[in-house]
Amino acid sequence: MAKGLINIAVKEAAKLKKEIEKNEEKSKRALQRTVSDFRSRAPGWVSTSVTEVYGIKKSDVKGCFKGAKKAAGKIRISGIMVDNIQLTYSGRLLTPTHFKMKPATVPAKRSKDKRLIPGQAIKSDKRVGTVAAVSPVAPYKISAEVYKGKRKEFKSANIFLGSNKGGGFIPFQRTGPGRNDIKSIKTVSVPQMITNETVAKNINEKINDGLSKRLEHHIEQEFKK
Repeated sequence: MAKGLINIAVKEAAKLKKEIEKNEEKSKRALQRTVSDFRSRAPGWVSTSVTEVYGIKKSDVKGCFKGAKKAAGKIRISGIMVDNIQLTYSGRLLTPTHFKMKPATVPAKRSKDKRLIPGQAIKSDKRVGTVAAVSPVAPYKISAEVYKGKRKEFKSANIFLGSNKGGGFIPFQRTGPGRNDIKSIKTVSVPQMITNETVAKNINEKINDGLSKRLEHHIEQEFKK
């Protein structure tokens, strides 16, 4: 599981330090309220930055802050200082289901070609034994929008949708002739998305701009009293 950390320098830190020298109590209250604002607004700033580049839902990114067991990853506010903020993150590679995968379930359309499989006798053929004639699922293509606005089809051979053992479907690829010779298809992880050059830059800018405005607002409010 990939992990990482982002350090974000706060632009208004120098101003806050000067205000602390004037009135430590009021400045601390301003900082506490800014921290509270950050904790509630950071998920929105981060998710907006990620979804400007990737096709993942904002709710999936915000869920990383909540620590849910089945979340796409984990993002934590690990430290808030007067002049610096830290975000730590971790996460596994995600399946295409997080990126607007199509189709979402196995298509109902069936092939016109019948196949004979071992089963209860519909007909008994002395040459092949007891078999049943079934119609397999018609061929279908699986695609996803990992990058926003850029839908791509998975063109590797022997890809199919199978149960994720939780009520949904994820794509698998056959790796051999055996029944269990399969592997799930993966895309990118939360750490990879956050460290994307464009995403990281946007996160830094959104947090810095938003936090600086909230800090300035709370300083002004406190020193008006």
